[in-house]
This record gives sequence, C-alpha cells and structure tokens, in this order.
Amino acid sequence: MIALFAMSSCAPMESMPMPDAAIDARGPTDSGVTVDSSGALDVVTATDTGVGGSDTGVSPRPDAGGGPRIDTTTPAPGDPATRTQADVCATWNSAVMRAQMAGGFVAGSGMCAPGALPQSAVDAAVLMTNAYRYLAGLTNVAENADQSRASQACAELMEANGMLSHSPPMSWTCFNALGAMGAARSNITSGGSSPIASLAGWVDDSRDISNTLGHRRWILFPQLGAIGYGQARRYACQYVLGGRGSGRKSFVAWPNEGVTPMESMTRIWSFSSASMGLTATTTATVEQNGMPVSVMAMRRADGYGDPTISWNMPAIVAGATYRVRITNLTGGASLMYEVRPVRCGG
Repeated sequence: MIALFAMSSCAPMESMPMPDAAIDARGPTDSGVTVDSSGALDVVTATDTGVGGSDTGVSPRPDAGGGPRIDTTTPAPGDPATRTQADVCATWNSAVMRAQMAGGFVAGSGMCAPGALPQSAVDAAVLMTNAYRYLAGLTNVAENADQSRASQACAELMEANGMLSHSPPMSWTCFNALGAMGAARSNITSGGSSPIASLAGWVDDSRDISNTLGHRRWILFPQLGAIGYGQARRYACQYVLGGRGSGRKSFVAWPNEGVTPMESMTRIWSFSSASMGLTATTTATVEQNGMPVSVMAMRRADGYGDPTISWNMPAIVAGATYRVRITNLTGGASLMYEVRPVRCGG
C-alpha cells in the first residue's frame, strides 16, 4: 500500500587498501553501456560484451527534477505491494535453492596462476541479484562475460593479497591490469564464500564504514545494466559499473513494500529516489502495528546509485506490519508504504 499525502548522487571517497574484512568500505563509482533484461526472475545473458566507458560519475536521470511521479491509487501489476506471501516465498526460495547448487572456485596451479570459477557460480550470483531486485520491484539484470572475467581477476587479486581495495597498487602480489580494472568497477567483499553470502552481505551493508550504503544502492539501482561476478575462496567481486539499463522506478524501498522474506531482512532500512527530490530535511517515521518505532533517518552521500536516506531498526518481527512514512520531499510531499515481513523458510 502506497499513499501520497501532498502533491507537488556522485563523488566517492578515496579508497585505500584494507585489511581482511567482511566487506569493503564503499561501492564503486559509475560508467556506461546500456543493457537491460526484464521479465521473469532468472539468469539471463547480455548480448553486449563490451566493458568500455570511463568513470564519469552518475549523471542526472532523465526523470530527475519536478514533483514526485507515483501512482498512489492502484498499484501496477508486479508492484511489490500487490504480491501474496505464497508468490514472494516461492520466488525467493526457488532462487536460493537453485543458487545453493552452484559449484565452487578451483585454485590455479601456482601462486599467480588463474583459477577457475564454474559458470554455475556466476549464474547463481546473477540469480541472487535478480532475487533481491524482484523483491524491490526492479527489472532483471544480465551477465556480461567480459565483466565476469574482470570480476574474477579482481577476486583472485584480493585473495592473493588478503585485503580489499578499489585501487590496488602495482606493488601488490600478482598485480594485473584486468583485476585492477575490475576492482575499480565492482562491489568487493572478503565474505564471498558463495554467491549467496556475497549478495547477502552487499545488500545488508551493515559493515559499510564509509556510511554510503553503496553496495546495496548499486544492486538496487533501477538502471543497473549488465553485471559480472568473480569469486576466489572468501573474496568476491561484482562488476556493477558496466553501463545503464532501461529500468525505471519512482522510488526503491528496502526492505520492499508489501510482503518481504525475513530471510532477506536487514536492520538498516533505506529509501532511494532520483525523481522525488530528497532534501536535507527528508526523514522517515515508522509504526509497528500502529505503535511508533524510534528511528532516526540519515542522508547517505550521493554518488552511489540514487539519492538515499536510511535508518536503523530495532528487532524486526515476522507477521508484524510496519508503516513507513517519508516526509519533506520536494515541495513538501510525503508518502507512506507498508512492509510486511514473513518467514519463507521451510
């Protein structure tokens, strides 16, 4: 349920090599090919294989500016607010079960010899990315094979050095240009023991020490284009700056409005929008089953997907209804939506 009450980004912090950690300090910056796939949740393959495009920062969206554009009367088919628990749980559980069948990384024969990640693991990462995007009401993304090769080189470079960096220096053991390029354009983590673990950590983003929430924002960016994935034991890289897709959504709520699995739940909740005009005073209030929940929203730095605010939630209860109201958007607009966590596990 969404109700409108009133009518009416992109310079990242410098990256330094980091010691072994669960997740890196921030997400990468932006660039450009246009590839998109929509429809049923699945693994799909992009036809564009290029990785070109310079790091130019996120440019203004075509729908930026003006008042909010959102249909508040009848949600469109496929809108998260219209889904049943059975549909949501079936889709989520199917994606997880299929991803659990993925093969693992096989190390190379020498210190810097390239290893091998089976295509099933890459497919699992794309599948889990699309599972999270499905929950948020976003279009599917596809794999780009060249970007996966860069991501794999990135992951093996991080593994060889036991640390994370978006800007690995040439002095690193086993340094190579492909891995360095992948690092600059990827979400990176040392919690990547599997595609399921990698995606869960990036969407959770609770170890986001730079306060950008950048990993989640790229994964749930409506215009995310083709992606790549690489993994080497614990380290993983997800190429997210391969260009723009054609997806559009007035706002992205995480967790999503409507039914959402407890298995995907995070303690950090967020609201992103390119077109509704987040301001310095935009805030969020939350009620659990009609009772106020004490939260304090903060504006995250621009430059990572769409403008975003977030807030930390206390204990979250399956079966409860959380009513979220976002206020002080452009022109004094506000909106409300409901989040209904459910347990989907067997």
